[in-house]
Amino acid sequence: MGSHSYERQAMVSPYPTDLHQYIGKHKSELPSPSLCLSLPVMKRNAQTFHEKVKKSGVDFRVHVKTNKTSTVSRMLLGNVTSKVIVSTLREARGLDSLIEEGVVKDLLFGVPICPSVVPALDQLSRKVTTRVLVDHIDHVSILSRYVRCEENRGKRWSVFIKLDMGGRRAGLPLDSPLLKELVHALEEACNVEIYGFYSYSAKTAHRWTVETAETVLQDHITGVLKATKLLSDPKRPLTLSIGSTPTARIIRAIKEQTPPTITFEIHAGTFIYNDLQQLSTGTIDSSNLAMSVIAEVCSVYSERNEALINAGVLALTREPGELTGIARVRDSKKQGWIVGRVSQEHGILVYDGDQNQPAEDVWKIGDKVELDVQHTCIVGAMYGWHFIIDDKDVVQDIYFPWKWW
Repeated sequence: MGSHSYERQAMVSPYPTDLHQYIGKHKSELPSPSLCLSLPVMKRNAQTFHEKVKKSGVDFRVHVKTNKTSTVSRMLLGNVTSKVIVSTLREARGLDSLIEEGVVKDLLFGVPICPSVVPALDQLSRKVTTRVLVDHIDHVSILSRYVRCEENRGKRWSVFIKLDMGGRRAGLPLDSPLLKELVHALEEACNVEIYGFYSYSAKTAHRWTVETAETVLQDHITGVLKATKLLSDPKRPLTLSIGSTPTARIIRAIKEQTPPTITFEIHAGTFIYNDLQQLSTGTIDSSNLAMSVIAEVCSVYSERNEALINAGVLALTREPGELTGIARVRDSKKQGWIVGRVSQEHGILVYDGDQNQPAEDVWKIGDKVELDVQHTCIVGAMYGWHFIIDDKDVVQDIYFPWKWW
């Protein structure tokens, strides 16, 4: 059993007490549905990514929302960075051991703040450098009104200003007068320090390609540099944080575009697992898919050429992608079979290939089916435990992700 077996968490409800019986068994023997992570593929993905970042000379910030475990977070960080992003306070608490070890030294709460999280972030900043995102002028007053804990009295809040570069999720557009107003308010606030600007390369094109990723990356580099001109002193030291996994994969040296006072960092997290959405960008191939779901055939319907599996929305989500299907069968002998429809607990296997494949000839009740998923961030969060498999598809360990908020 691995040195980080069971993530050192107590086996209490809702965790089954007999999960240890699957250590040493082939993934085909797992209960269904189950989530598997290939340790060799994860290690290879991390090494390749780290080498790319090192060559670029750009700083790196790891997003831990996808893996939600200290073991995989450590793998993501490698020896290239000590910076992380979290999306929830639970993720921040989950990093306690890595913070205590000094593996994590710089933490960004990656959602624009709301009042209820401020006390916890204040306490967190007592033990690790903590930064927050802002994209509304009310965020300034929220931080200004809050009376910090005794240990942090007089300490300024370190903030990233969140930019919207077309994703229309969070942040302000570069041409918004509200962005200018926010920058001015932050510069006037006595207990706030602008650390830099932050942008996320959300999907804005119909279909990502390597060329799309390169264009998006350059747009974000240009955009965050343009944002610095809004400051009263645009030559002051700043960190500009950009990225997403597809753009991070094609990062290159950008020092020639960067004033000496600017530090660029790239942020990413899903690169260690990958999924069909990443596959569709052309920046990886199927050998980079570390996550899969094991499901089971419950029935076969010859009259409509479909099969029923016990993995639906709660096991696979309803996430669409450029590659058709909610999920796709990994077996090379059954190429073309995808999960075409889902309800809460059920998925429907349909054939999306070029050749005629009668369902009754391909599927039998009780068959185990391995599925590649559309979006690892969401699928991973659906499971209370992740089975860790080796290069022979044998379970070596079980990780328990941080759950809830």
